[in-house]
Amino acid sequence: HSFMLDVHRRVHALRVAAGPGVDPIRSVGRIMARRTSLLCLDEFQVTDVGDAMVLRRLITVLLESGVFMILTSNRPPDMLYRGGINRELFVPLIETIERECDVF
Repeated sequence: HSFMLDVHRRVHALRVAAGPGVDPIRSVGRIMARRTSLLCLDEFQVTDVGDAMVLRRLITVLLESGVFMILTSNRPPDMLYRGGINRELFVPLIETIERECDVF
């Protein structure tokens, strides 16, 4: 929860400061990637449509930027956000996780 609260706070602050024409999620991801080489999220789960849409783009930027990620979960990737609103918009992240990450 605290990770997503921080991400939403950063995205909002950047959106207000930068105005239109700036992709705040991509920018926040790049800022995080400059400061972080390893991101660990324990008990990774997605239950909120807003979080799902932000995470899809944020995690993609982090992986593209070379950030190593360790995500623990009680669910395999294809079960994340199962039954969620507009889940089809989240599926590309599931596919990215399955393609780019070692899933155990």
